[in-house]
Amino acid sequence: MFGLLLKNQLSAPKKIKFKNEILARVQGRNPEALDDEINFYKTELLPYFIKLSQHNPAFSVTEQLRLLVGVWTPIWSTISFHESLPKRIQEQSFQIFQHDGYCASVARYIMGKEAPLSQNFQSRLPAYDFMVIQKYGVQNGKWYLQNIDRFQTFTNREIPLTLESVYNWFTHVVNTKVKLNASKLVLPKALKLENIEINHANEFKKISLGTSQAFEHLYIDNDWRLVKTQTDASHLPSYTISVRRQ
Repeated sequence: MFGLLLKNQLSAPKKIKFKNEILARVQGRNPEALDDEINFYKTELLPYFIKLSQHNPAFSVTEQLRLLVGVWTPIWSTISFHESLPKRIQEQSFQIFQHDGYCASVARYIMGKEAPLSQNFQSRLPAYDFMVIQKYGVQNGKWYLQNIDRFQTFTNREIPLTLESVYNWFTHVVNTKVKLNASKLVLPKALKLENIEINHANEFKKISLGTSQAFEHLYIDNDWRLVKTQTDASHLPSYTISVRRQ
């Protein structure tokens, strides 16, 4: 690894190998306590992130916008919001960015404890689908996200949350609810999550009630994003790795 870090340039094949090394380190990790993930970033991932940011193929906002539009899945993050609700299914997690400036984070969570429930009983418990609608854009040369609204539904866990069903849900909500209320000032409202266990409760509440946050693409290409996010200058930044789904 360190021999690679000492090289001045990353060729295309070496860049692929470099990203694959990062993916190998983060994929399959069970969600840890936030402090543990931050320590993992500092001790394991920071050298990789520094090197990748030095070879970001898209520095301009215009080029980043072309690459950003589409559907992504977050595979690792120090944003506690991603794991605040327990048992998130990574392959059924999506980030959608549209040309019109609307975007969404959508994920499915499995309800109920694994033991001592039988597999048959588990299959009858509902899944919990959660979507955050946001607007994204550029202010003073920097990307920002503005929280618009949140939507939630309980559904049959045996019917998977697919890219098609997520996109249909997202576009229906944006066209029938969000755009109709676009002229109104909508303040963040507290979520009602009765009987749902929440990890990192304080962080979840702060982020869900927050209005906006700035983010920066430390690295972005056709199929891979490394994003630095910060809700406030007084808060430590967070980092997220996402891979393209569409």
